[in-house]
Amino acid sequence: MKKLPIDWFTHGRLDAEYQQYVVLAYIQAVQQNFLADKLCPDLPDLRQHYDAGIRFAQGKDMLNAAFPKRATSISGPPPRIEYKSSVPDDAFMVELDAIMDFALPRFDALLTEGQQRWADILTTLTLAPIGLMPLRPEEGYLLLQNASESDTQVFHFSVTLYTEQEPGGRLVHFRFVESVRKSTITTFESIKLDLIRRHRHLPNPATFMLESRRPYPVQETLLPIARQLLARQVERV
Repeated sequence: MKKLPIDWFTHGRLDAEYQQYVVLAYIQAVQQNFLADKLCPDLPDLRQHYDAGIRFAQGKDMLNAAFPKRATSISGPPPRIEYKSSVPDDAFMVELDAIMDFALPRFDALLTEGQQRWADILTTLTLAPIGLMPLRPEEGYLLLQNASESDTQVFHFSVTLYTEQEPGGRLVHFRFVESVRKSTITTFESIKLDLIRRHRHLPNPATFMLESRRPYPVQETLLPIARQLLARQVERV
């Protein structure tokens, strides 16, 4: 299915039953991608949808709490007064509540599944520096060796100093450079030396090797995880 809009719960028909089908179709599509180990962009999108739903629910509760309430009954002992908001939900808000009550637990469960898959895949990856690290590690090369593939994919990477888009303030940009056939004489070290010889604007680039023990999708999984790992490496230097 198409990407779920951020305002999906108010987009199109405001009907709880209809939106439930939209949610189920979205969840089914994301689950199929997770089963194929394709985590992005679905995992961050799912987190965005879940957080937006939580903010909506909390904002509605705070809005209702701000309205005056009237006493509806007194029970006891001990005396207990029941209150009700003087501004009841209209049909619009009732539908939205039904939609969120259906969607949020399912988003939460699927988000947990995706985060667990991310953590499991992470245990099968090894990130290691090639050669000495330079004084400026924010730019260099990533040598990606995916399981069962003879070619090493080479990416140029650069790390921003600050961005609000990523936790920790770091965002890693990748640009594909080339594929290199590995052999007994073509090592990760020789690939780095050849890159330095041909691209002299980076005389001593930060170079990392990311090795995967299992075959995973590159764009949807390996590079997003590499972004996280490289950002952490740069922070440590």
